[in-house]
Amino acid sequence: MDIFIPVGIGFVSNLVIFGIFMLIMKDLKKAANISLVSFGIVFLASFVIGGWGGMGTAVISSGMLLLSISVYLYIFIISFILNK
Repeated sequence: MDIFIPVGIGFVSNLVIFGIFMLIMKDLKKAANISLVSFGIVFLASFVIGGWGGMGTAVISSGMLLLSISVYLYIFIISFILNK
């Protein structure tokens, strides 16, 4: 049960990043790409940090990946419905 706290932190932090860039760019795909890049940066930083701190950062980045996947699925579903 304790694993959901850092995953939730990663999810919410990436949601904030996505929301900020969505307001700035007004483009769903560009904001989703930036949220995916932020996941990659945090994931690579977890290897640089190393040790237990790096594992915690990697768990946070997994929450960020969950949000990125969710946003890309949302974009796919919306584009599929609108193109029908």
